[in-house]
Formats: sequence, structure tokens, C-alpha cells
Amino acid sequence: MEENKKQSSEGSDSKSSSSRSKIFGAGALELSVDDASRLIGGIVEKGISDNELQSKPIAPPKPSVLPFPAARHRSQGPHWGPIGGIIDDNDNDGEKEEDKGFMEFDPIAPFANPVERKKKKGLDLSRWREIASGDNRSIADKVAQKTEKERKSGAASKRNVSRGPPSAVPMKMDVKRNLDTGRRLNESGEAMTSISDDGSFSSATDMELDNLKESVKDANPVNFSVERRKHDGIGFSEVHRRQELSTMVSSSRSNNFKNEQESMSLDSQIDAKNRAQLQRMSPDEIAEAQAEIMEKIDPVILKALKKRSNNFKNEQESMSLESQIDAENRARLQGMSPDEIAEAQAEIMEKMDPAILKALKKRAQAKLKKQISSSSEVGTTVEQSAVQNENSQDAEGFAHLDHDISHMVATTSDNAQSRRDNGAANRSLWNAWSERVEAVRELRFSLEGAVVENDFVQVPNTCDISVQNRRSADNVTERDFLRTEGDPAAIGYTIKEAVALARSVVPGQRALALHLIYSVLDKALHGIYQNRVVSTLDNANKFDRYIDWEAVWAFALGPEPELVLSLRMSLDDNHNSVVLACAKVIQSILSCDVNENFFEISEKIATYEKEIFTAPVFRSKPEIDVGFLHGGFWKYSAKPSNILPVDEDMLDDESEGKHTIQDDIVVGGQDIAAGLVRMGILSRLRYLLETDPTAALEECIISILVGIARHSPTCANAIMKCQRLVETVVHRFTSKDNIEIHPSKIKSVSLLKVLARSDQKNCIKFIENGTFKTMTWHMYQYVSSLDHWVKSGRENCKLSSALIVEQLRFWKICIQYGYCVSCFSDIFPALCLWLNPPTVEKLIQNSIISEFSSICTEAYLVLEALARRLPALFSQEHAGDDTEIWSWNCVSPMVDLAMKWIALKNDPHMSKLFEWQKGIGSDFVFQDTSVTPLLWVYSAVMHMLCRVLERVIPEGVSVNLHGSSELMPWLSEFVPKVGLEIVKNGFLGISDANSSEYPAANGSFIEELCHLRQRSNNETSLASVCCLHGFFQVIVNIDRLIQLAKNAVHGPPQEYCISKEGKILDNGILKGSMVELRSLLNIFMKLVASEWHFVQSIEIFGRGGPAPGLGVGWGASGGGFWSADVLLAQIDAGFLIYLLKSFQLLSSTDTSTVEAMTFTMQRINSALGACLTAGPRDSVIVEEALNILLRVHALKFLGLCIQQFFHLNKRFKPFAWEFKEEDYLVFSETLASHFRNRWLSMKKKVKDMVNNSCSGNKTFKKGSAGLDTIFEDLDTSNKINQKPTSLVVEWAQQRLPLPTHWFLSPISTICDSKHAGLRRDKTKNLVEDPNDLFEVAKAGLFFNLGVEAMSTFKSIEVPSPVQMVPLVWKLHSLSVILLVGMGVLEEEKSRDVYEALQNIYGQLLDQARASISADLILKNKVDILPESRNKNNAGFLMFQSEIHESYSTFIETLVEQFSAISYGDLIFGRQVAVYLHRQVETPTRLAAWNTLTNACVLDLLPPLEKCIAEAEGYLEPIEDNDGILEAYVKSWNSGALDRAATRGSVAYTLVIHHLSSFIFHSHAVDKFPLRNKLVKSLLRDYSRKQHHEGMMLNLIRYNKPSTSKMLDRNGGSPLERGGVEKRIEVLTEACEGNSSLLTEVEKLKSSL
Repeated sequence: MEENKKQSSEGSDSKSSSSRSKIFGAGALELSVDDASRLIGGIVEKGISDNELQSKPIAPPKPSVLPFPAARHRSQGPHWGPIGGIIDDNDNDGEKEEDKGFMEFDPIAPFANPVERKKKKGLDLSRWREIASGDNRSIADKVAQKTEKERKSGAASKRNVSRGPPSAVPMKMDVKRNLDTGRRLNESGEAMTSISDDGSFSSATDMELDNLKESVKDANPVNFSVERRKHDGIGFSEVHRRQELSTMVSSSRSNNFKNEQESMSLDSQIDAKNRAQLQRMSPDEIAEAQAEIMEKIDPVILKALKKRSNNFKNEQESMSLESQIDAENRARLQGMSPDEIAEAQAEIMEKMDPAILKALKKRAQAKLKKQISSSSEVGTTVEQSAVQNENSQDAEGFAHLDHDISHMVATTSDNAQSRRDNGAANRSLWNAWSERVEAVRELRFSLEGAVVENDFVQVPNTCDISVQNRRSADNVTERDFLRTEGDPAAIGYTIKEAVALARSVVPGQRALALHLIYSVLDKALHGIYQNRVVSTLDNANKFDRYIDWEAVWAFALGPEPELVLSLRMSLDDNHNSVVLACAKVIQSILSCDVNENFFEISEKIATYEKEIFTAPVFRSKPEIDVGFLHGGFWKYSAKPSNILPVDEDMLDDESEGKHTIQDDIVVGGQDIAAGLVRMGILSRLRYLLETDPTAALEECIISILVGIARHSPTCANAIMKCQRLVETVVHRFTSKDNIEIHPSKIKSVSLLKVLARSDQKNCIKFIENGTFKTMTWHMYQYVSSLDHWVKSGRENCKLSSALIVEQLRFWKICIQYGYCVSCFSDIFPALCLWLNPPTVEKLIQNSIISEFSSICTEAYLVLEALARRLPALFSQEHAGDDTEIWSWNCVSPMVDLAMKWIALKNDPHMSKLFEWQKGIGSDFVFQDTSVTPLLWVYSAVMHMLCRVLERVIPEGVSVNLHGSSELMPWLSEFVPKVGLEIVKNGFLGISDANSSEYPAANGSFIEELCHLRQRSNNETSLASVCCLHGFFQVIVNIDRLIQLAKNAVHGPPQEYCISKEGKILDNGILKGSMVELRSLLNIFMKLVASEWHFVQSIEIFGRGGPAPGLGVGWGASGGGFWSADVLLAQIDAGFLIYLLKSFQLLSSTDTSTVEAMTFTMQRINSALGACLTAGPRDSVIVEEALNILLRVHALKFLGLCIQQFFHLNKRFKPFAWEFKEEDYLVFSETLASHFRNRWLSMKKKVKDMVNNSCSGNKTFKKGSAGLDTIFEDLDTSNKINQKPTSLVVEWAQQRLPLPTHWFLSPISTICDSKHAGLRRDKTKNLVEDPNDLFEVAKAGLFFNLGVEAMSTFKSIEVPSPVQMVPLVWKLHSLSVILLVGMGVLEEEKSRDVYEALQNIYGQLLDQARASISADLILKNKVDILPESRNKNNAGFLMFQSEIHESYSTFIETLVEQFSAISYGDLIFGRQVAVYLHRQVETPTRLAAWNTLTNACVLDLLPPLEKCIAEAEGYLEPIEDNDGILEAYVKSWNSGALDRAATRGSVAYTLVIHHLSSFIFHSHAVDKFPLRNKLVKSLLRDYSRKQHHEGMMLNLIRYNKPSTSKMLDRNGGSPLERGGVEKRIEVLTEACEGNSSLLTEVEKLKSSL
């Protein structure tokens, strides 16, 4: 036994020294991912055991000298074999015996001696943090410095040893198999030499092999599959050569895998020793040793080794060249448009041999199948693995270079056209996004969350990828600091590995993994938010240029890692460090901090009274009843009914077994916050709060609760219903030191504020049980002076400011509901300090301008909310409910305080601060000071004054400036005071003012705000726009009140009207500043026109973001809808609509002047653009924009644009109709009602609609959609005067933001649902009466014709959003209205409007086709041949791709209507014939042709010259699609074209043109079989049907007409005699020697 212990000790020493050599010599980064993850045993989850003997009784724990969880060294047991691989039998037996001994008591166990710790020499773990934080190169340098003396002292001895003979290798008999392998290697020279890239050698010494002989038996079979190619040039070729030779020798030596494993282990150990030896040798010593080895080695072997090294170099260079070519090709493809790619593919197809092409296609298909099944065997060479790793991160997702080439060739085949025709655009976007997310699976992250770029690549085995990922995740716990004696995170962790590590039995590993996940998510979230708001898919092809944080975030929150389950388990951990780390991860997932930054800004915007829930949503699918228009209702990603956890009391016998953990995981994949709530996170958080957590954990818990409360009404209610949760939060708030302020206190008030905002019932509950007073008592504290507050310290000022702000917001919410108004008298003394203007110089000197301004802003916003509770000044009616009202007695002092802030604008320090912000001043005092907090104060002051003035204006006064004297008996004295203060302090540039008297002469306050809006960051721009909005509301209300008072007073003017300021007030402040006001309007028109584009680009795949996070956590670039950019665009749009509304009061009704017409055009385009930026809480903005668009004045202007357009375009039929005033009134009312019901109505819940329905009508079939459409768009007029029950808006159940084609809805709504195929109910639809639908369609036709005609005028500065709507939607909308019937075509006026719209869309179609052809000509520098033009000019009218995948069904319904009720109507026929245009995608054209053929209505189509758009668009490019050409011939043979030929239908012309061009002018060799097939079919038909002789002769004689000549009835122009003979030869050739067919050709020749 002692001898065994001695041997074990010697082995331990040797192995420890070996490990040290490996770590410091070889470097940690030389381990592959797979090998590094197998250093220690497998993962064991908490509470889970994979032991097969679970049925046996569990033995008590075995005593151990080493306390758990101290890690044992690898030398202390035989259990260090790899998990998941084939392990040595001896090791397996040892483990089994150890397990058996652990479970069954051994009689000799009590006599075992304790294990003595081995003293490790030369291993210093005191500086592991420094080593772990540095890179690998720095580690090697530090180690080299420490061992410099050792190297110098041992240089001579090593040199002597290296001269020893190669055969002198003493071995022991217990490693006989390794000796055999070693002798084989020695015979070939491999065990003693290592060759570098330049052919130099280094030796392995006898002492090194002697040190290895004991460690071989227990060593890991580490496979150095890939080494560093750039940094370690010496070992790269050596390693590759050793792997090849080792594998060859082992396989030839024995079939036993155990021998192969041992040889690989020996080879790896020798390699590591050689590297360590080389690092300790100087260059001279290495050169000397190489020279000695070169002398002794056999010249033949040396020559063979050099040859092999050179071959490997050449192979590497060739692969490097291929990689460069591949990179160039990818870069070039990224810069090419789809048309250019298609053109290049067509050229390759033409130049390539068909046989080669067929072989490439076959190989590509085989590789594609292997890739799909994930079972393809990847090459084992370094280059192939590197290429695979590089391409796995590319957005294109190709596996390797060959697959890329074959895939490109395959794309040029028939599959390319079919993919393009079947909606390749949408699928390519989804595929690109999927590949981006898939690439994240292989990314490895450091503990700081950064991506680790490995120089090696893990070479997978032939097993499935999922199996490899599972093995990697299972083995991740084998790496930690103690067990690896270094940096275990050097190779990084994948997300799935980190999630797996979070389930380790070691608490330190769990905390480490959660910290890593938190770092990754935090970096991803901030990386997403810092990007500019663009489409998420715009950067799909740039993955290799930056870290794709959007994809990282989406993958982490996706269903594959099952992160939500691991977090919920970790939250139940009994270690505080793990719980805290888990709470931080959940806080990051819920995007708590970033979302709170968004809501912090949103709270300051006085125009928004409500906030938005943050739950992820998606759009409902477009339906036929609304013409497939996008912009459906938003729905929650997770149903609200699935969020609440299942109550044990509610479980019955039937549903007890239905609720599983898998259900929770599914809900967590849909919505991660919903999944956490469903898993019972709220009760766990309550328990943690009750156990007196640390300050950091408590802050995280409150933040999580705030994030959950902001999720949805369901989650907010879940918090309220969770027993003792809110009470615990309040208790924690009061139990702490009342004087000291903690961040958790601030967040606790914020939590109650969010809960009160979500539901009025919660607010009432907080008031009744005293929670409101308990949480807001700090507001009652009186601060004597600003100096006293400053002396408490800047940190205390910061905390107290944040707490008071949250308490004021809590109070404001209660006021908005109509409660706690009476608290004003108690709180006002404490608010006086914050309401009065401070000394700006003192704020700047103490750096507390932001803290003071925050309290001041919120105080004035509270006053603004109180002003909303004022009764109307001239009304005797008061609120009859239980809500409170504010008294007018309190208003006058508040107005005086606000006027002091207006006068503060001319303070010298304030002026200098604005100059510094503009970049004019250079005072060092303002270096770290921003003007933004003061702008928020001015915004709140202005909005407070605006609300007070609104309550002064009598109810029922019209919007214009002319009021009634009966409604305005007298004017409040503060109204002119405010106006005079504004004029005196230079807020506006009054044109009549003297420059010496008015400060505005040197730049008004409005100009400064405009400058800040255009040149500052987002928050400053937001504050500037809000300040402008409030200011203009004040001056508009002042003007209105003064005008009303003037109309009421008929005597001499009052005293305040004598001065110049009084004259300005008398004339109107707006009228005196028209020049500046018009300039401001132009600025914001341009801003809104440039902002609605990126708002529209955010929505992808019907979602607001690619990830199921909260708010910013939706994962859209830049924050998406939750970004400051979008918020700024919405605020700009709201202010612009208010300016346009105000200008209606001042502008003239005369539209005859050019200036007035231009301004009206800009106003309409701006209103259309503002509608596209509106969010869920901007429905008022859309309503105001509709009022601007649908006013009679605006509709008259559209009628004028229609007349002007047709007057300038002589090619179209003159539009002779003139609409009357009554028509415009009907159009205005009809469209206003339709647009509001269609786009602004809220979706009714099913249970509400059932309650509103008749009691006897309660039986509906399952799946019926009738309940969804009966009430959802009806009866929204009663919502205006209703008291709000919630101050938060849901994304779900509404439709905003609008799609770009929203204005097409009047002509895209159908009534009869039996044609839809998607709805089966017989109940009334969106429009109750078909007559109402007809009126809506007529008004919609006029409106669309007007905006289309207006958009053709290019002289306007503000572009029209109408131009950005794809033409395919416009043509589709004209078809939808025909599904209802012929109503719009039977009435003459609407028929002419319909035809005029067809003409305009035809002109747009011609322009688009001409621009595409011109682009192709410019790119090719030469004229395009018909064949290449055909292949590159892909159709842009993609009905099936862009509108609906089942568009062929829609065409069948349309053709059915055409054949049933049209009787060959020309306008109806033009609309049907447009689907035969060559720019229509192939499946749609084919479906249209087949449907027309089957219905036998080809003859009802109009002639080609009467179709929509020019004739050339139907004829060019030449048709070469097999399916369509065969369909033409089938129609020919069936006789469906007989009457079409007689009537000169466009169908017959198309058949003659395309068949003749394809048969006689197509030169593509691959099309000859199809040509011969078509000719044979035509000739056989001619032999059976002699009456088709004329059609055959026309086919042969056909010649394409010139564009200047009209087509005759038979199509084309006459052909010369020589051309006819050539065509007869083509027919003869196509017969392929068939005698009967040749006879028919001769008959045709004789007829000619």
C-alpha cells in the first residue's frame, strides 16, 4: 500500500509539473472549445441525479477531508476523463468502484488514512485575478519574465541533453502500448522532431519523454485540432503533420480505439513539451539544436518532410486565395441590387455548359439536404473549419465556399424564378434574420459580456449539431478557476453554456454564469439602443462588420436557451449572491433602466396625459374584408389569460394534470415577463422582501416590480392581487430611517405611481387605505430657502429631488382621476420654493440646476393637472360625480408665479447660458451646464398657463376668432398681463416692434428654440418642441380671448390698449409675427417629412420588434417605437398639426393665388405625413389631421388639382365633371366617419360584444369571426366625455401606427363576405348597408384621385407620402371595390373618376417601367438584348408577394365577377387585363390567364390600345416562362382564343406576340425543347382544326410593330418574304422529322 501511495505521489508530481508546463508553455488559447470543455466531470443540476440506482436507498454523505465545494486537483482521482466521449476502461472501472464504494459502506473504510494535501511548487494563485483579466500574450510575457534566470541557467544542460541519440528513450513495462506507439513514432522521426513553417526542427528530449511516461495513463486525450495560424508559426505545420501521422500510425497499428486515444494523448503531451522547451531557449540555442538534428536525420526522410510541408503551404495559400475571392464576391454581392444579381446570374447561366450546370445543381441539392438535416460531415482540415466558422457568422449563412458557389448556381436555375415569384422578398428578409439569430448560437462571450474571438475552431464530429450543443452545455461546469489553474473564461461561453452553468451545483459557478448573462444582456440592450432608428433588417448583410446585438438579444430571449426557466429556478436559490445576480439578469431582461429613461422623458411632456404599456405585441393578419390592407389590430404576444399563474384552489380533477412546466416555458418564449409572472415570481419577490434583503437586492426587486407593472393591465392587477406584496413594499418604505433617502424608496413610490396609473381602482384603494399619504409625506416638508437645501450636499439634493419628483407625479395621477385636489392647500407652502424662479447663478455654481429644475417642472405639471379640474369660468355647471374641482381663487397667484418665469428669460445668466448652448459664448462656468432642464420648466409653465386660459374660454365658442358677445361678458385681468409679458420679453419677433425696445430684434426666444431643435440632442430637441407647443397654445388662446372681448365691448378701448404692446395685443400676436411663424412652419414641415420614413421602417414581420422583451427590449434598432427619435417625431407631428390648425384661423379662403395653392398643398402633404408617425396615444393627432385633410376647403383644392392635371395631360380623356358644394360636404362627412371607424376605433372584447348582442342570439359556431367585426368599428362617439378609468394606453386592441397605404381603405373595403373565403358569417360587416359602402367608395375614389393628381406636381418642397405607396397596392385597391358589384361603374360621375384613376396609375406604371429599363441600360453600358432584358427585368407588381400569398384566389373571385355581371364592360375589362402586364409577377399572371381561360371570357377583354398603361408594357420583355407559354398554347388549342381573335382582344394579341417572338426569335439553346414542344402542339391543333389556319398564318407573319404605329386587329405589321421563309425553316426544324407535322408545315407554306 505504501508503495502504491508512493507511486501515486510520484504520478501526481509529474502530472502537476506537466500541467504547469501546459498552462504556461502552450498557452490556454491553444485548447479547442470541445477539448477545453471536457477537462472536468459533467454538469449536475440542483436536485437532479442521473444515477441509474435511484431506486436504492440514498447513503449518508461520505466524510471527506476536502470541504465542499473546494475543488480537487486533477491528480487526486481517476475521474478526470472526458464526459460524452469514450473513456479508458480502467478509468470507467475506477469510477464505478468509487461510486459503488460511495453507496455501499466498505469495512476497511474506517481504517483509511486521511488524504494529505500535496505542496504545489511554482504554482502561485495569489495573482489569478490579474492573470485572468489580461490577455494570453501578456500572461506569456509575465511568465517569461519570471523564468528568465531559470532559462539562462538551464540552457547548457538542455543543449547537452538535446544531443542525445534518438533511440535512448527508457520506458517502463506498465505503459507497453504507449511504448509501442512511441517506438513507431521514433522510427519515423516524429517523436523527436518538430518542423516549423520554414522547415526548421526542434527536438524532444529523453527527460521530457521520461516525465510523460507516468502521466500518459491518466492524461486527457486533448485533441489539438486547430492551432494558432498567425501568432505561433513554429507549431502550426507541426501540429497538423503530427495529427495526420498520429492518426495514420494509430489506425494501422491497431483497430482498438483505446490505442488511438493514448497515441493522441502522447502526441499532444509531446507537442506541449516542445512548445514549452522552445520558449525557454534562445534563438541561438534553437538554431544550434536544429543544425544538429539536420545532420543526424536521414536525407530521404528530411526530403519527404520538406515536401509535405511545402505542399501544406501551397494548400494553405490556395485556400487563402479562395477565401479572398470569396470575400470579394460577398462584398460585391452586398453592393448589388437584386436586379443586378439576377443579371449576373443570367450571364453565368448562358456561358456555362449545361452538363456542368446540371452537375453543379445536383451537388448543390445534395449539400443543401445535408445542411438541412444537420448531419453533414464537416471537413477536418484547419482551413475548412475556419471557413465554416467564418461563414456561420455571416448573414448569408452559407456553410463553406463550395456551398456558396453551388448555391449561387442553383439560384440561377428554375428555382430562382420560382422563389422570386412566390414571395422571395418577404422570405429572404425572414431568412436573413433567422440566419443572423442562428449565428449567435456559436458566439462566445467573456465574463464582461464582450464577444471572444477565438483563433481556433471546434471541429464537430459526425453527430447532430444539437447533440454537440448539448454536450458543450453539459461540460461547461468542468471549467473554473481552481480546477483549470488559470483563466477558464479565456475561450468564452456561449449563451446556452452560460444558462447551463447557471444550474450547476457549485454556487460560485451559478453566480458567475448569471453575471455573464447579465453582462451580455446589458451590452446587447445598450448596443441596440445606441444604434440609430433604422429597419432591423437593413444591416442583415453586415454581420461580420460589427457585433449584431439585435440578434444576440433576440436569441437570448428566444425559446431555445430556456433562459426564463433557469432564472425562475435561480431566484429560489439559497445563496444570496446567486439571488442577487439572478435579480440583475431579470432587471436587464425587463429593460427596467432603459425603459425608465424613456418614461422619465415622457413624464415631462405635458401634451401626453397617458403612458403606454410595454408588453410585446404583433399585428393581426390582413383579411379580405378590408382588402388585405396592412395595419390590423395589435395583439399581445402572450394571451392575458395565460399570464396569471394557475391557482391551486381552482384546480379540479380534470385540469390538474394539464398545467405543466412546458406550458410556462412556451408562454415565456412568447413573452418573457408573462412567463415569469406565470411561474409565480411575484410571490417569490414578496418573500425576498419580507426576509430583509440587502439594499442592492431590494432595489433590484422593486425595479423588477415596476417593470412588471408597466407590462400590461393583467400584470399590474397580478401585483395588486398578490397577497401582502404591496403592503410589504409600503412597510419597507416606512420601516427604514425616515430621514435618510435610499434609491429603493424612490422606486417604491414609482411602483405605486405606476399601479395607480394603470387602473383608477388602484388609485382609489391607495387613497382610502392611507397609502398615498404614507408614501408622499416628504412633499409636506417645508424647505426654508435654497441655501438650506444646498447645504445638505449635492448627493442629498439629487436623492431628495428624485423622491419629491416621484411623489409629485403620484399626486398628479390622483388629480387626473379627480381626487386629492383638496391637498393643494396643505402642500402649497412647501411648493413655493420650487415654484418661484431661483437665482440662476447660484444653481450653476452649485451644479444643482438639473435637480432644482426637475422639482420645479413637476410642480408646474401638477398645477397644469389642477387647472384641468377648474370649472368653466362662465359656466354654472359643475361636476356631478364624486370627483373634486379646483377653485379659481387659487389661480391668480399661480399665474403671477408663472409670469416671473417669463420675465426670467432676460436674466443675464440665462442669456449667457443660451448663448453657450448655441456655441456663441466661451464662459468656462457653463461648461458642464445644460439648458435642457430649464427648457422643461418653461414647457411646464406654458402648458399650465394654456390650461388656465382654456377654462376661461366660454364653452360652445367656434374655432375661429369671431365669437359672440353673449358668451364673453368680461375679460380676466391676467389674460392681457400674460400677453404683455410675452411681448415685452421678446418671445416673438414682432414685425412692428422697434429694435431698441424689444429684445427680440437680436433673436427671439422662438428662434433660439428652433436652433436648439435642429442642432441639439434628442432630449434638448424634445424640450424645445414642447416649449414651442405650449407657447403657441398660450398666444393662440390669448388672441381668441381678446377677440371675443373686443366683440363684446362696443365702447372706447380700455386703458391697457393705449401702449404699443396693447396695439399688438389688439391686432393679434400671431398676425404680428406672421413672418417668423411661417418660417417655423416650413421648418417643421420638412422635419416631419423626413421623420415618418424611419417610423414606418420599424415594424417587421408584423411586429414592433424582433424580441419578446418589454419596451426597448422589443429589440428593434435604436429602441424602435420606444426610442427618443420616434418620440421626437411624434412630438414634431403633434406640434405641426397644431400649427396647421392655427393657420386655418389666419389663412385666406382664396385658393386662386399660386402662393395659397402651394401652401395648401404643403399642408395636405404634411397632414398625411403626420398621420404616419402617430403612435397609440396619438389618436387625437390623427383626428386633427383628418380634420385638416377633409375640410371642404381642402377637398375643393383637390378638385382643382384634378382639373389642372387633366388640363396639362392631353393624352388622357378630359375630366368634365365639376363637383358642387353639396358633394364636398357629403365627401367630408363620409370619409371622416369611415377613417375614424376604420383606423381609430378600439377593438371590442368578445365578451362585451356578446353582452351587447341579443339574448336569443347566443349560438355561434366555433371559429366564426362574426363577433370580431360586428361591433369593433362602431359607436366610438361616447368615449370623449367619459371619465378615464386608466391613464395608460395599450398597444393591443388598436391599429396605430398607420400603414403608408391607409388612405386606400375607402375603396378597399367590401361588404359581401362570401367572396372573401376567410369569413363565413352572414352578419353585417364593417359597413352595415351596401348603399353606405357605395357612398364611401365614391368619396374614396375622389379623394384618391385628388391626392394622386396633387402628388404629380413636383414644385412643392414637402414630398407627398402618396408617392411612397407601392403601385401594386393602388392597382389592387381598384380591383377590390369591383368585388362588391358594378355600383361605382354604373354611376357616370364615379365611373369617370374610376377611369381617371386607372389612367394615372397607368402613367405611373409606364414611368416605373421606363426607369427600370433605363437603369439596366446604364449599368450594362449597352443596349440589352431581349433575352437578357427578360431575365433581368423582374416584375415589380408582386401581388402575391406583397399583398397576400393566396392572391390567386382573389383573382378567381374577380374574374368570376367579371364574367357574371360585367357584360364585357370596358373599364372592368381594363382592370382585369392589368394582371396580364409583363411587370406582374409570374404566378399572378399565370393564375389570371388560366382563370380567364376557364371562364371563357378572354374575348371580353379590351383591345391592347385601350388597356391601362402603354402597349409596350404588355409586350416587352418577351415571355419565356414555360408555364405561361404552355398556358397560351392550351388556350389556343381549346378554342378559347377563337372569339378573342375575332374581336381583337388583348389576350389574342399577347398570345400572337409572345408565341411568335419566342418561337422565331429565341436563341437560348436550353429553350429549344420547349420551342419544339409548342410548335408540335400548334401544328397538331392545326391539322385537326382547319379554321385555325388564319391564326397560324398570323403567327408566322407577325412582326413586332413600332411604337409609333398602332396595332391592327391581327396584331403586328406585315413581314417581308425573306422573314417568312426563315420562319418556315424554324417550324420545319421544330418538327424533328415528324412526317405528319412536316406535311402541315408544307400546307402552311403553300397558304403563305
